[in-house]
Amino acid sequence: MSETSDHAARLLRAYQAQEKRFVERRFPLQFAPEVPAIRELYSQAKGLRWNPETDIPWERFDAERYTKTTREAARRTWSRRAWSVYPGLTESTALLIRFCLESGSLGMDAKLFLSFRPSEEAKHLEVCHLLAERLGGYEADPGEAGLARASNHPFAQAALDPDLPVEAWIAALGALDDQLDLNLYLSHLQHAKDEVVRAALRLIAGDRARHVAFAWAFLGSRVPGLDARGRTAVIDTVRDLLENVILSGYRNTWLLPEKSREPWLAAEEETARQGLGASTVAQERSVLRATLAQLRERFATWKLDVPPVVHPELGTL
Repeated sequence: MSETSDHAARLLRAYQAQEKRFVERRFPLQFAPEVPAIRELYSQAKGLRWNPETDIPWERFDAERYTKTTREAARRTWSRRAWSVYPGLTESTALLIRFCLESGSLGMDAKLFLSFRPSEEAKHLEVCHLLAERLGGYEADPGEAGLARASNHPFAQAALDPDLPVEAWIAALGALDDQLDLNLYLSHLQHAKDEVVRAALRLIAGDRARHVAFAWAFLGSRVPGLDARGRTAVIDTVRDLLENVILSGYRNTWLLPEKSREPWLAAEEETARQGLGASTVAQERSVLRATLAQLRERFATWKLDVPPVVHPELGTL
């Protein structure tokens, strides 16, 4: 058997074993709200829908007012942003599948909310693509192995891992990564000057804010009831994502390995300078530190303590 065939066989066996551990329990099928805050977020998602093609004033976007250098930089920036948006499609769908398979009659609020999230992620991806195209062309591949590795993580598989409490994954994905992503979008919006780019960022940030609110509401309803193993899993999963994903450049280009940063970092600096939807390194450093402080402060209310992480450039975080 070839190495490729052997890998495929192992993967198939792993999926078969995982499938046996998930047994769908449907009845009694109840719709009464369990977490009113999440049900309200679902109601908001129903009423706050928008269309990337018609709700952003693309006719007012004049790419030619910017130099060729600026357009090249901005198209790279928005292409890279598309790569970081895409995983949301699979993560959200995987979480929805997990809730449906393992929670029985529980978790209806989360299931309803998560049914909307993949479509919102799809719109965010489309916006990034539309902007990149208008700025000179979407770039579909990093073309550099280090950046490709930093951009590609098996989050959907992790969300379906039955050995990882769902609370732990939502803490890492929602309370850390989604919160950081939202805070970065708000920073980009604050410093953007182009009216069309601002409109796009504002719409995306509105959806992102609901995604983050869902994570905190869900954790608030579940974490107080976790046993010691579950609480440890929450801390360990958040710390692992911080140390091995976030601080490796998943969201912030300046955290990539040095040889993988260019030309993407220079592109973001030019994009930020021209107000086309990016932030400077100094601004993003502040956002990252503020986000970690925000997370630790909220975790402290549940007596959860994420240990410090040491980074060679940033020191102790």
